[in-house]
Amino acid sequence: MLGLLGAAPVVLAGCNTRPSRPSAESAEVIFRNGTVYTVDPAKPRAEAVATRGKQIVQVGTTDEVMALAGPSTRVVDLDGGMLLPGFAEGHIHPIAGSAITRGVDLQFDTRDAILDALRNYAPTVAGGGPVRGFGWRYDAFPATGPRREDLDAIWPDRPVLLIAIDAHSAWVNTKTLELAGITKDSADPVPGFSVFQRDPDGTPTGYLVEVPAYMQVLNSVVPMDEAFVAESLTQWAPRASEAGITSMFDAGVEIMPEDKAFGHYRNLESAGKLPFRVTGSYYYNDPKIDPLPKIIALRDGPQSELVHVNVLKIVMDGVDAGRTAAMLAPYADQPDTSGQSLFTAEQVNDVVKRADAQGIDVHVHCIGDRSTRMTLDAIDAAIETNPPRDRRNAIAHLQCVDPQDIPRLGALGVIAQISAQWATPDPYWRNVTTVRLGPERANRMYAFKSLADGGARLSFGCDWPAASYYSTFRPLEAIEIAVTRQELGKPDQAPLPRPEERLSLDQAIAAQTMGPAYQLRREDDLGSITVGKLADLVVLDKDLTAIPPHEIHQAAVKLTMMNGVVRHEK
Repeated sequence: MLGLLGAAPVVLAGCNTRPSRPSAESAEVIFRNGTVYTVDPAKPRAEAVATRGKQIVQVGTTDEVMALAGPSTRVVDLDGGMLLPGFAEGHIHPIAGSAITRGVDLQFDTRDAILDALRNYAPTVAGGGPVRGFGWRYDAFPATGPRREDLDAIWPDRPVLLIAIDAHSAWVNTKTLELAGITKDSADPVPGFSVFQRDPDGTPTGYLVEVPAYMQVLNSVVPMDEAFVAESLTQWAPRASEAGITSMFDAGVEIMPEDKAFGHYRNLESAGKLPFRVTGSYYYNDPKIDPLPKIIALRDGPQSELVHVNVLKIVMDGVDAGRTAAMLAPYADQPDTSGQSLFTAEQVNDVVKRADAQGIDVHVHCIGDRSTRMTLDAIDAAIETNPPRDRRNAIAHLQCVDPQDIPRLGALGVIAQISAQWATPDPYWRNVTTVRLGPERANRMYAFKSLADGGARLSFGCDWPAASYYSTFRPLEAIEIAVTRQELGKPDQAPLPRPEERLSLDQAIAAQTMGPAYQLRREDDLGSITVGKLADLVVLDKDLTAIPPHEIHQAAVKLTMMNGVVRHEK
């Protein structure tokens, strides 16, 4: 249990622009008796911290901080645990994720286990409306994907839409195809990239490859109406606080127009129920659309204290499972393709250059090494063409990067936004990635340490709900995997190849705090425990520096504070 006590005044400089002496006012909350891990290089450790209002007002020794205690100050006894800056997510999908993960959880390793879960779920779904589910794994099915007949046997007369674990594909039954009007004569949404998987005679199998294909079905058959989305986000938001998350980048709404989606965040904010800050983006995956007027309108439109929209999210390619990640060399198991980018070099160069001229940062989804190179080329061209500015462009995921491109991120000031929890030797990596890419490319994936050594700033972002094998938004799990390259709690497991790519604990914590803060242009008020910064803090029951790395995920988030307000406590 977190202890309570008493309070008083304030301020020790984290940098010379902030106050250096305490004020005459009492602190509202004091944290003491544990490890204070600040992520501030000027003062990496402290004994205690005081907050007042929305700000951190003192970081120092116990005596210095307790001098600020007054009659109404709450004193939180860390009880040997750890105080950290609030965790920040550099890439997550709260609105889309909270909606599409409702329904049956399908995170099982075999087809039989998935079908058993569906059969067990069937009696719990009342009425005749759509059946939703999330999380089926590619390696549970043949390379041609799951089939509609398996779902028809359970629900012959109700539409069913089940999203894959990576949120890049879907599995539907015959009824859904009928309602969506998809037949053997239907055109694929993006030929060669997003398709309706078909039998030899052209009949759709029920496997919808990539987002454009399943969004076509979702919008016409299983729509996410306003009430459903609002309810989903409201239910999920407290779970983010339970995980210690206080800030995040929404990397794409997808399921509804952005203006409506960000309105849902602001509605929660107005009601005092939004427990985290959100930086939003315009999601761009259609070369037929000019995204600049749309992101400019969002940027120049209504903003609020906790919700800002100012980033252009570009989807350059897909994922290795569907062979839609754009690679420099052909796929090992299908040498007639090397994947496909959604944009030509000319198209992405033009969009990035024009966005840069407007002062808009881009955040680009790149799984394959070819899409990464194309994006780096586009950013390089924009820098050469446009006047200097403080850029915060990011490339997301960086699953497979050609070694010669690794130092280019640092040289171009591109943030390496990585999903650390994917870097495990799990069944997906063994049975899908290694088969698709071949051992050489699979073995050099997730080059986290090399990216950092090459000068890139690291920013962790889980991409929830998307995952390769295990869907999670818990930062402690990402931190553990970043330092082990093993599945959670498996110290005896052979790590993912190239264990030298493990990060240190210091690097991993920084990438989950200051990294996203910098990415989101909030490093002056977020990302570290520094006097004058906003009071976004998380209390753990364990000191991460004093436990084996394979126990990091077991640490409990005891308290989460955002803007000086306790949003979660147990």
